[in-house]
Amino acid sequence: MKIDKILAQLETGLGAARISPKVKSVTLTLSQRTRAPGARHFWREHLRRIQYANPSLPIAVNFPREPCMPKLEISFADAAVDSFSIAGMQSDEICRKLLERTA
Repeated sequence: MKIDKILAQLETGLGAARISPKVKSVTLTLSQRTRAPGARHFWREHLRRIQYANPSLPIAVNFPREPCMPKLEISFADAAVDSFSIAGMQSDEICRKLLERTA
């Protein structure tokens, strides 16, 4: 069935990991006018798995109209913020770096 296939894809793979409860939120900033294929693939594929595996984690995606470098921002419960550029990175690299920094 189609639904079983979709659920199997959400429950497996690189982005299906549980993120630490010390992470308060994740924000992806991705310009509409900048070519960033790795960031767009991460948004379409891995970010959905992360959201499915962590339903209580707020995840925001910002699409500013002005050109900007794609970046990922992680907010922690202790008010610390970890922000890093994801320009030129492949989607798997972005996901690994996110999971590494939230461990």
